[in-house]
Amino acid sequence: MRDLLDSDLFDAAAAQCRQLSRAEARHFVEKGYVVVKGAFSKDIAALVRERTWAQLAKQHGVNRGDPASWARSFHGPRGLRGYVRTGGNDLRFALRTDAPQAFAAQLDVLGGPERLPPDAELSWGSGAIANLGAPDHAEWQPPQPRQPGWHKDGWHFRHFLNSPEQGLLTVPIYSDIQPRSGGTFIATDSIAPVARLLAAHPEGFHADSVQGAGYLIPYLIEQCSSFEELTGEAGDMAILHPYMLHRAAPNPSDRPRFIANVAVVLNEPMRFNRPCGPSVPPAQRYSLVELAVLRALQVDRFDFEQTNAKEPFVPGPFRDEKEAKTQRRRLQEEMRATALTGLATPAWAAECGYMSNQTAAL
Repeated sequence: MRDLLDSDLFDAAAAQCRQLSRAEARHFVEKGYVVVKGAFSKDIAALVRERTWAQLAKQHGVNRGDPASWARSFHGPRGLRGYVRTGGNDLRFALRTDAPQAFAAQLDVLGGPERLPPDAELSWGSGAIANLGAPDHAEWQPPQPRQPGWHKDGWHFRHFLNSPEQGLLTVPIYSDIQPRSGGTFIATDSIAPVARLLAAHPEGFHADSVQGAGYLIPYLIEQCSSFEELTGEAGDMAILHPYMLHRAAPNPSDRPRFIANVAVVLNEPMRFNRPCGPSVPPAQRYSLVELAVLRALQVDRFDFEQTNAKEPFVPGPFRDEKEAKTQRRRLQEEMRATALTGLATPAWAAECGYMSNQTAAL
C-alpha cells in the first residue's frame, strides 16, 4: 500500500484546512504533532505567566527572583525538581474570539466543527504547568525509552482505538522554550505502536495501564526510536495526537518554562471506515487525527468495533480508599490476562518505576 500522505484521502483532508498549511497538515499525520507559530497573542501568554508567578509565591513561597527557591520537589512526576501545576479556571480564554488562529488550527486537525459536541466551546484557563528550572540540581539527558514518566494521556476513561474522550491534546506555550530548558519530551513514532495495540484489543484497557506507572507504557515506548523535545516561543501552540507518548523533562537551566495541557473531547468516537470519494461531504471525511491512525496501521480503512462499553474512571489521585482498592484489583486482573496473551512488560520496566505484568505478586 502506498503512503496515505500521497493519497486522495490526505488531499481531501488537507484541502479542508483553513489555518494549517499543507506542510503542517502533513507533519501532523507523519509525526503526530505540529507546532502552530503565533497561534495566540503574547499578551495572553504574559498574563498567564504573571498569574502563575503570583500563585507560586502565594501557595509555595516561590521567589521569582531567586532560582534557589525554584529547585525543589513540589508534587511533580517522581519528584522532578521545579515542576509544579497551578490552577486557573477563574479566568478563561474563549479561543473562537480570544485566539482565533488556535481555534481554527484545532478544527483543521479534528476535521471541522462538526466533530465537537454541540455545546462545546474550545477554551483555556489561566492555569499552567511550570518547569521552573533547577540549575546545579538537574542534569539534562536526551529522551530515550528507558526513562521514567512516559505515558499516554487519559486517566479518566477506558482506552479504545476510537476513544472520543481525548480526541486531541493541545499545548499552549506561554514562555519561550529553548533546547534543554524543560521542554516536554515526545516520542514522534509512538502513534504506530499505540494504534496497533488498541486495534488488536477491542476490549480496551484500564486507564491506569498507560498512566503513571502503567504496565503497558514500557511495552509501547520500547518500540519507539524517534524522540524530540518540545520547543517554541510564547504564543505558539503544539497540537499532539491523542496517542502521543510523552514525559516531563528536567530543566537544568535558569529559564522557567510555562505551558498548559488541554484535552479536546469529540462529539462521537473516531471512525476509520468513512466513505471515500469526491462526492463525500467535508463533514464526513477523515480527520487528520484519524488519518494518522490509519497510516500507522498501514491501511486506508479499518473496521473497528469495541467489545466493551465506554467507561469513565475517577483519576487515580482523586479515588477514595474503597475505589482505589477496586481499581487495583481490576488492573491486576487485566495484567494477568494480558500476560497470558504474550503481551509482556519488558524486564527493565521496574528499574524505572513502572508496574509489570510479569511479577509473581500478580
